[in-house]
Amino acid sequence: MQEKLHLLKWVQISFHNNCINKDFTIVLYADSTRTGPKTINYMTYFLYNWMGLNKTLFISINKLTNVGYLPNILKIISNVFFIANFAVFYFIACLLFYFCTRRVTVDKQSLFMAGYFELTRIGICYALFGLTFAALKFSINLSRPFCSLTKADFITIANTDLERCLSSFPSAHTGLSILIAYCLWPYMNKFLKCTSCLVILAVATSRITLAMHYPADIVYSTIVTILIILAGNFVFKILKNKVIKSIGNGIFRLIFV
Repeated sequence: MQEKLHLLKWVQISFHNNCINKDFTIVLYADSTRTGPKTINYMTYFLYNWMGLNKTLFISINKLTNVGYLPNILKIISNVFFIANFAVFYFIACLLFYFCTRRVTVDKQSLFMAGYFELTRIGICYALFGLTFAALKFSINLSRPFCSLTKADFITIANTDLERCLSSFPSAHTGLSILIAYCLWPYMNKFLKCTSCLVILAVATSRITLAMHYPADIVYSTIVTILIILAGNFVFKILKNKVIKSIGNGIFRLIFV
């Protein structure tokens, strides 16, 4: 069933400092499969809506970037960073590593273990990334711009019928572009590093251009991805000598001995 967007409800919050009262809007969303609405409280107003700035920024960027062929170009870039695509990239990297290692005749095991450790570290980060973003999207259930705004407030060339409405927070495409840049960073020169930063910016912009995410989704996605990378490296460091190394030695003997 499709999600239903409930009417806007005015909620008044009283600030006792200086006896000032301030009104602001809280949007009530509900999934039609649930019994009641999901209320977005005043914490969301400050931390996510940014006191209305989140919506204002979205509308400005969305209209500014939906000109000419730009949205089509940004859509192509965005599609590259679909979360499942990383699994394909990772599999290709593993195959290339295998064939390159087979050609080595000197100190093959040392070379294999170095590459194996790196691929394992990246794999742990990706696994944590997928689990974390899926958990956030399906637990927080914030509505995408094309669902929560009127049609007069946004432009999009995307087929919104194929998208889940309540998956705005956080932006997995943006996070994945950051994760890939992080994985490739040690192997890039200055030009490629600058290019990767521009690609990340293009992906983030594309999600607003296509009316899939608000600016807040982009910002928090960046923060979450950085935390995931730190957590993945920490997990790898703990398991490296206790578990991962022994598994790597076993794989090497199985494949190359």
